[in-house]
Amino acid sequence: MKIDIHTHTKKIKSGDAPTRHVEVEDFQEILRSTDVKILAITNHNHFDVSQYKALRESVAGHTEVWPGIELDILENGKRSHILVIVNPSVVDEFANRTNTLLEGVNADTFTISLDDTVKLFDDLDCVYIAHYLAKKPNLGDAEINKLLGLVANPKRVLKEATNSISAGIYISHGHNSIYGSDVHDWSLYQQQSLDLPELRLPVSSFEQFCLLLEKDEVTINTLLNKKVKESVEIVPFTVADMVKLDIYNDINILFGSKGTGKTDILDSLSKYFNEKGHNTSVYKSNDIHLSDEFDIKGHDFHVTASDLGFNNCTEEINSLKSATDHDVTSLSKYKQYFSYTETNRISQKLKIKNITKEDEGQPGRQLFVIKHIVEKFSEFTAYIHENQNLSKFINEQLLNELQDVLERILGDLKDESEESLVNLQSVKMLNSIIDIFINEIAKKTGTPQKPSRTGFAEYASNRMKLEVQVKKIISNINHRITPMKELAGSLGVKGNLYCVTNLIVQNGSFTDGAYTTVKDVNKTPQKSFSKNLLIIINHLYENSLFEKITELNSIEGIETINSIEDLLLFYRHFTLNDNLYHPSSGESSMILLHKELLDDKEIYLIDEPEKSLGNDYINDVIVPILKEKAALGKKVIIATHDANIAVRTLPYNSIYRLHDQNQYYTMTGNPFSNTLRCIYGSRKELDWKEISMKTLEGGKEAFGERGKIYGN
Repeated sequence: MKIDIHTHTKKIKSGDAPTRHVEVEDFQEILRSTDVKILAITNHNHFDVSQYKALRESVAGHTEVWPGIELDILENGKRSHILVIVNPSVVDEFANRTNTLLEGVNADTFTISLDDTVKLFDDLDCVYIAHYLAKKPNLGDAEINKLLGLVANPKRVLKEATNSISAGIYISHGHNSIYGSDVHDWSLYQQQSLDLPELRLPVSSFEQFCLLLEKDEVTINTLLNKKVKESVEIVPFTVADMVKLDIYNDINILFGSKGTGKTDILDSLSKYFNEKGHNTSVYKSNDIHLSDEFDIKGHDFHVTASDLGFNNCTEEINSLKSATDHDVTSLSKYKQYFSYTETNRISQKLKIKNITKEDEGQPGRQLFVIKHIVEKFSEFTAYIHENQNLSKFINEQLLNELQDVLERILGDLKDESEESLVNLQSVKMLNSIIDIFINEIAKKTGTPQKPSRTGFAEYASNRMKLEVQVKKIISNINHRITPMKELAGSLGVKGNLYCVTNLIVQNGSFTDGAYTTVKDVNKTPQKSFSKNLLIIINHLYENSLFEKITELNSIEGIETINSIEDLLLFYRHFTLNDNLYHPSSGESSMILLHKELLDDKEIYLIDEPEKSLGNDYINDVIVPILKEKAALGKKVIIATHDANIAVRTLPYNSIYRLHDQNQYYTMTGNPFSNTLRCIYGSRKELDWKEISMKTLEGGKEAFGERGKIYGN
């Protein structure tokens, strides 16, 4: 949930932009399109109670709207701004006091002192938010200290920063800090709201917010108990060192010095969750390589012709390799038969001796046509069964009717196919019997056989069949394959990295050395096969055809080429902005972590994800994803030395491993209560902020020095 403590709903000062004014209907529409759950209205030197109530009512149930005002402070001869936000329960009294204070004054010139401000509003259960440093016009440290001395509860005084980075620096230095939109144009608010502070604890009222500022332990525990958690017992070290932890369905940070056993705890948690039926493992950046993760060398890469949308041509290739010629009957056989004078008495008496064979071509062609039709109908039927999208656009009854019709058609075609096969086999059997009969007559009578056919039909049919097969093979070889593109991950401002797999069928002329064979086949027979295929198609109706087929079969390794799949080549690589890209080791770490976090899991166990990563990438890419996983109720357990991860995620659970005087301690706490307590109570509690600064930032002094540099 987002919070915005600084908004304007009216143009009050002469320098205010007209776009600061917002109508109730627009306010309602804009707010309901955001995740802003708490919003304070703080117009310059002005409070309109009627507008406040109308706006509050319009977003009731979605956003808590708090009354407030932005006052011009005059202190030590210097003008500055302060926000005063009060409890909504006293809005009418607040309205009365602001009306009395501002009646008849000019908003551009009005000023008030800190003393008068506190005297007028402090009993209204209010929060003060002062412009600080880069947030102009700002109160100086002297004015802030005076304000802290005037108010009844100094914990209700916050310093307003310009953005999340500034607020983070202030907070790390012990300041209570927050920032708001200070909206200038409501048409841009939806986008601006994405950068607003996020309340990690589900605050539902002004009173809870104030108790949270005071780090009220009862309130914090009440809010934390609303979150789902699982109590686990693990033994990462020895049986005597059993560790009991509450693991939230949120971000859980494990931190401590090197060698304190954080990785052991992660491994033990993985074992615990696996025994509970989850499939978990600990992500360790040093254990994985990007090229292995995406199998760049293709050791486990498999793809089929059907996956790529072309025919494998297994039958055609094997038929071509085993093809033989059909001889034409020579004229000498006709001459021998017709010039022979029949003298044998038995032969003269035979009544049946000139029997004509049946034509095998016609039933064979019919069977081929039916087979082709069955193949197409089967493909269409399979498409209908497999395509889940059809039911979204076509009436279910129509689909059922279509499937029923297709099944009946396939049934009829099957019957026709069987009948044609029987006819073909019957003709072949009859012709075989005729051959036997004629041979026997010739043997008994010494009469030359009359040629039963010229052989021209078989010769031509064989050549045409080979032509169809060769053309089909070549057509599928020339099939263009769309590259396979898989998102590898984000490289931040550089863009998205993709893993691309380029595929091509060897056509006899392809020579790119970067490509590797998909199957366990050498490149040489691939290329030679396709080259010879192009030669064969140019000799289909020449006497040398079968010499060329013999040359094809003499290729070394030809036995490995039995389908189009055996001719496949692939090249897998990474691309950035559609250009070939070789990610560095640091970028590889970015991608691997990004991929790990994008996988949809219930439990994420991550060991030192910051290794080889830049702070900007962690801050801009990784931290938002971690927060997103937390919002989805995932268990995220991270061992880290990085402050961006350990602090900026505002974890519900911080697990600190302490090594002190040869003893190891496990302590738990959170940034909300600012405490870390030993799980066995054998050590006094520690300050979460101080320990975090010491462990993650090198200590308060080192961080303070960097803070001064940032400030300068």
